[in-house]
Amino acid sequence: MDSGAAAERKRPLMGCLIVGLFLSSALFAGLMLLFSSLVTVEAESPEDFPGLRDNNSDIALIFLVLAVLVTVALGILVVAFRRSHIARTVAGTTVCGLLLAVAAYRSYTLIPMLKCGHNAVARQVDGSYECRDR
Repeated sequence: MDSGAAAERKRPLMGCLIVGLFLSSALFAGLMLLFSSLVTVEAESPEDFPGLRDNNSDIALIFLVLAVLVTVALGILVVAFRRSHIARTVAGTTVCGLLLAVAAYRSYTLIPMLKCGHNAVARQVDGSYECRDR
């Protein structure tokens, strides 16, 4: 009888722990996506930053991969603890879906830069990239 009461007392604590883990992980994934974009913003904005810029696409790819891995782990966390309220499950699934959609768009914009194997890159007006070694 006493072990049932102890389990009931641990349940809210476990819920708070899971919510905290989810929120901190979602924030981390969002920051990794932001850093992935900030690393290459100069090379992707020919109007604001004309000329050749450092090719930091490999660093951006690392941030992007970290964001996707954390988002997939969040999705697994949501599925594993789906016994909670339906609103929390829907909110968690929505957050994971949005993070994956942003990651997909980021990979779409990053792929042309990854093909450039040189250390300097510049985006042309037509959307193509000019690659050179400095």
